[in-house]
Amino acid sequence: MEREAFLARLRRARPGPELPDVRVLPHAQTEARGGEDLLDRFREELTAVAGLCEIVTRGHEGVAVGASLQSAGARRVALGSDLGRFADPVRAGLEALGIGAVAYDDVVADRAALGALDATVTGCDRLVAATGSIVTSARAGRAAALIAPIHVCVAGVDQLVGGLSDVLAALPDASLVALQSGPSRTADIEKRLILGMHGPGTTLVLIVRDAPSPA
Repeated sequence: MEREAFLARLRRARPGPELPDVRVLPHAQTEARGGEDLLDRFREELTAVAGLCEIVTRGHEGVAVGASLQSAGARRVALGSDLGRFADPVRAGLEALGIGAVAYDDVVADRAALGALDATVTGCDRLVAATGSIVTSARAGRAAALIAPIHVCVAGVDQLVGGLSDVLAALPDASLVALQSGPSRTADIEKRLILGMHGPGTTLVLIVRDAPSPA
């Protein structure tokens, strides 16, 4: 009887407030505005956190990666397994410049090899325009984007999403998702901002798109 009385009181209780409609999101810094150019917003946000962004034409991504790493003096490079469609062009671009590249998965268990890396080149799951973030998940090994002094991320313009809600919608089954917004930073010591203390000091995102149609 006590159980029935308790349930009866619950039924008579005043209902709580209705849950918000999650299909309609309020404006927030983590979401892009309607009609906003996602490419411009991503570049603006990444630059604001000391990251670098370059737009390259499809077919030139390998050359762009090689030129960036050569100018930085990188000689030991690991390629992430999430490069996908960009893996072969990137590998060819590095080989043309004599830059040694290994598969990240082949050295992930070798601490000495990881510590000797100058740079990693990875893909990503998504790029978030509103926060300038690179989204990676456990399926490709998140540490590949964080282990070396230089991180280059190669992604297609089709991987850009507006905000964090779009990431959750696009990756409903992903686990251990990480968002990397620019180089590693800390201000623990004397409140002085230092880049690269606990991860890459340089983060470069190369966004690949098709060549514009002739006028």
